Amino acid sequence: MNRGGWYPTSRAPPNVRAGEGDRAAPPRRDGARSKRRAAGAAGAAALALLLSAAPGRADESRAARRAAAARERDRPYTMVEMSGGVMTLPGADVCPVLAPEACEQGETSVSFGIHNLYRWGDIGFGAGIFWAASLSTDAAHGASSLERDHSRRYFMLDGVFRYYALRTPKTEWWVGATVGGVVVNDSWSVEADRNPYSDTAYVGPRAATIGTEGVAAGLAIGGDWAFAENWSVGSHLRYSSWFLPEQRKISPTGDRASLSERVDMFNIGVLIAYRVAL
Repeated sequence: MNRGGWYPTSRAPPNVRAGEGDRAAPPRRDGARSKRRAAGAAGAAALALLLSAAPGRADESRAARRAAAARERDRPYTMVEMSGGVMTLPGADVCPVLAPEACEQGETSVSFGIHNLYRWGDIGFGAGIFWAASLSTDAAHGASSLERDHSRRYFMLDGVFRYYALRTPKTEWWVGATVGGVVVNDSWSVEADRNPYSDTAYVGPRAATIGTEGVAAGLAIGGDWAFAENWSVGSHLRYSSWFLPEQRKISPTGDRASLSERVDMFNIGVLIAYRVAL
């Protein structure tokens, strides 16, 4: 080997001849620099995302604090309330067919509701919707090969007024009144409607439906417990009187609306509410 580490071309090791010797190639720094640049870009992106999300979290936190402070100081705020329970029509004559002997006494359904309320001290008022469906279907008249079934759906749109008579830092008890409209939908379907022979979609409903519209008014009592700063759970008991047309609608197939005239409705359920600052 010559002084200085240089070889004749014929005697140089393969890696030196290929330009891979210690003195033939400079140190590789491009890969390290690119990694540092990528890491810096990722860090900058994460920092930008954190900074952009921080105002949203701060606004949400401020809104939550304002709602909690409004409740403590009897200042106005709004609340969204969702409920679920059981609805019963104990004295209703349910007659979905023309034959009088086919009438049944009473009806029980599962119910869901959502209301938006404005609160100011002891007073609350607002509006909401209430939906219920019969727990089971019953057989309808017709050829046995058709396998006709009948089901009912209930829909209410009502205004709500409440007076919170008993209030503590964690619990509230109220009485209220409701007034609005009610729609009772009777639907008849056959096996071909429920399980179509093909996936072809047709315009219009798959079942024959009769809608009965009326007016509803009632009373309610309930209470709730605040388990978090702006969250509460509770229960309610509601009574409503439905005023439906005296003459029941009749479909071309001889089916008729299940309910008519005055109907008493009872509803018991649980609710969860969230307070929102104004």
